[in-house]
Amino acid sequence: MNNLDIIFTHPGGRGWAPVVRLAHLASDLLEARLLQYTDAGYTKALLARGLLPPLRGGRRRALVIAPSPVHLNALLEGVPLLSRYEAVAAWVIDSFWWERIPRIARKRGRLDFLYVTDGGDRDHWSEATGVDVQVLPWGTDTLRVEPVLKTVDLQRLGRQPESWDDDVMTGLEAGEHGLVFKGRPRFEPTDLESQLHVDDALGRAKFVLAFSNGMHDAGYTHPVREYLTARWVDSLAHGAVVAGVAPNSAAADYLLWAGATLDLGGTNRAEGLARLKDAVAAWTPATAERNRSEARKRLDWRHRLKVISHDLELATPALEREASKLVCESLRPTEYPCRTLCPPGLKTLPER
Repeated sequence: MNNLDIIFTHPGGRGWAPVVRLAHLASDLLEARLLQYTDAGYTKALLARGLLPPLRGGRRRALVIAPSPVHLNALLEGVPLLSRYEAVAAWVIDSFWWERIPRIARKRGRLDFLYVTDGGDRDHWSEATGVDVQVLPWGTDTLRVEPVLKTVDLQRLGRQPESWDDDVMTGLEAGEHGLVFKGRPRFEPTDLESQLHVDDALGRAKFVLAFSNGMHDAGYTHPVREYLTARWVDSLAHGAVVAGVAPNSAAADYLLWAGATLDLGGTNRAEGLARLKDAVAAWTPATAERNRSEARKRLDWRHRLKVISHDLELATPALEREASKLVCESLRPTEYPCRTLCPPGLKTLPER
């Protein structure tokens, strides 16, 4: 096992299973100790610890996987505070909330490496923290996927604009177009149990319905900035095409390939179903296989974890073995540095 602590806080509520999976996958492949917390709020006494100088000089290293910026405060929890870390890295998933960067991240010398999930967030975080921020975008576990027969034309997943939110009405109208529609997957008591239903639904779907947060206000989404989420990358890992409206963001522009999405032109359900009818008629199993292949090259978490293992100078034979299964040679150039997308040591594209 490496001398690495992975510090992860569950924000509470539903919908965080993809990040929970990432924390466990990172712990396994980086051969690290996983320290898990539940967000019950941060007391003034705990936040005051951030005023103290960081403890340095020890042998252990830390990676904070922060679902939201506030969860960088997990560095101040009891167990990590007792450890003297020689290097601290942090990966902020919902990095678009850069107006919520906590004081601990703004304190110089607290973080050695900082990663955000969208290139549009990088400069704001760099300015606030003084760290040379890197982009490690949203990913997925493509090696977990086992292809199954696709029997559903359109699968609803997650939040939807009002016109698509009624699964009964959508199902009735889809049937009138000759389409097989399935509503939201069943919720279970825990995130990971619910995610099994999501995996099953995505595996059987040809198209998955998802709209950018810019198309409707869900209350808990960012009111201005659009961003890619797990719905897109998980759907593509299972070979499904994401139908709806993709977010207007750097991550979406750089990671989504031609054919990964079907633009429905807006939120009008009747118009969208008409476009879907034509797209389903043109769909073939090769469509799904191409998406699965591209997802392995571009979206797998292991590509991101390779960057972290390199930065923290970790020996990770388990990660090396699994990364070797992922194909990286055929990636087209992107604005992201190739080291963000491709495991160091494998054949990669030249950096720009």
